[in-house]
Amino acid sequence: MWGSVTRAVRTPSRLDEDIQLTDFAITTSLPIYLRVTGDGHFKSEQLIAYEAGYRTLVAAHGYVDLAVFYNNYNDLYSFQVGTPFLEADPAPAHAIIPILTRNGVHGSTSGFEVAPDWKPTSWWELRASYAYLNMNVSTKPGSNDPSSVPAYEGSSPRHEVVVQSFLNLPKKLEFGQTFRYVSALRAQGVKDYETADVRFGWHLSRELELSVGGQNLLQPHHAAFGGDPGGPVGIKRSVYAKLVWRQGAN
Repeated sequence: MWGSVTRAVRTPSRLDEDIQLTDFAITTSLPIYLRVTGDGHFKSEQLIAYEAGYRTLVAAHGYVDLAVFYNNYNDLYSFQVGTPFLEADPAPAHAIIPILTRNGVHGSTSGFEVAPDWKPTSWWELRASYAYLNMNVSTKPGSNDPSSVPAYEGSSPRHEVVVQSFLNLPKKLEFGQTFRYVSALRAQGVKDYETADVRFGWHLSRELELSVGGQNLLQPHHAAFGGDPGGPVGIKRSVYAKLVWRQGAN
């Protein structure tokens, strides 16, 4: 068994404190712009994390790892919509809606991961893992941030599954397969996906190893995360070959 309690902070960067970014918003009789401004009032984000785990032998050559966690976040990055004002320079006259960097979000995450590991024989190993994440995030009193909470809650997968098989074959050959499932990222417009990787390796000598493999093989491409700017970033199906030489390998 194991456990831990951890405190962490993220200190403000120059971008957090000093950003000045103006972007066009909408055309009306009076053009309107949004201006993101760091005015020196952003402070450190804070985390207190509680974790515990247990590993046990459940059968001959079979182990299970279980880990649980609870994270308490405070003063997370947010935006505060300020009072609009008029600006005449540069012409033509236009309205500015100020967006100030603030620490207006707090909340928690909790979840667990279970990971069995089993060797049916001396030459075959099976591994798997399932991870679950629950997020409970909200704005703090006084914050009028319209977008940060959905962005936080919709940018991490709730479910992740991995299943792996490793075969040590005769003639110093090895064959590995991995299946992966990741649930959707709603805030980034990324759907859930499942895919698989394979790898075939040959130990030519004690120092030299040749391998070929394929990644993301179940579809030509899939979206993995959102792009900024632009839409989701796609990961393509791919194949590779690799030659590794280890000097002084045992």
